Amino acid sequence: MLMQGYSRVFRFTQEKLLELPELLELPQEIVTPSGYCFTRTEAFALTCACLRTPADLDDLASRYNRASSAILEAINWVVSFLDVTWSYLLDFNHTGLLPASNLNRYTKAIYHRSAPIRSVWGFIDCTLRAICQPSRFQHQMYNGHKKLMLPNGMFGHLLGPFEGWWNNNHLLHASQLLEKCSQFAVQPGIDEHTPVDRGYFQLFGDATYRISPVLISPSSGPGERSADKQAWNAAMGSVRVYVEHGFAIVSNTWPFLNANWKMHVFRSLVGRYYHIGVLLTNVINCYRPNQVAQYFDCEPPVITEYLHH
Repeated sequence: MLMQGYSRVFRFTQEKLLELPELLELPQEIVTPSGYCFTRTEAFALTCACLRTPADLDDLASRYNRASSAILEAINWVVSFLDVTWSYLLDFNHTGLLPASNLNRYTKAIYHRSAPIRSVWGFIDCTLRAICQPSRFQHQMYNGHKKLMLPNGMFGHLLGPFEGWWNNNHLLHASQLLEKCSQFAVQPGIDEHTPVDRGYFQLFGDATYRISPVLISPSSGPGERSADKQAWNAAMGSVRVYVEHGFAIVSNTWPFLNANWKMHVFRSLVGRYYHIGVLLTNVINCYRPNQVAQYFDCEPPVITEYLHH
């Protein structure tokens, strides 16, 4: 009964639903803190089923003949395990998604889609996620994440959640993403005579970010911009609009993440739920390239290449 519905209920086919728990290195038997026992396939399938709907756990309990308390513990066990085991995949994984050879491939894919510059390899964005209004420290709380999307439709970096008063530049500084770019996003063949702004592959962000050798943004500020700058902004904007759709893939794929009334700070795994939503969105993209990968004609890795140590 658990396996009925497959892609509609779990977002994976039966074959993938049986394959993924092993690839994700879940133990064959999972015992929750209260002593509930699950096979790894059942626990993983229940986690996917939960993420696929904002319905109450009682609905899952009646459908899959498990107590709602047991299901919640199984889901939280799986989410915590996956976050600890695979978090490095979402932290500038320069040996997997982000070696220099891949960055070069990403710049070509973006440039071939009419970008006016050859050095951009990814796009950064800050996403606000609604949570249930806390009774304490309301001015500090929000579920915000810094994300980086690649032209192959993969999320290459994720950090958060952060407190609510920080602006984009502070979040970018806290992520240390620019420092990692300075270390790993270096163009091949440069020497001491290469201008600093031409020595790196670059990220593209919105106009709120301060530019640097590894980060560019649209021309902004007071005054009238030249025709060349307007054309440059328009060209980069037309490329970025497809990436903006990609940023929404996570919440569209896993509607549970939109259920703000369930996101209780101090009582639920608010940040980890979103982390695993992003991780599993990347996993789906490895199996079925999403609209971003298709638009840029840039293949994501196969699943065994992505889930590596």
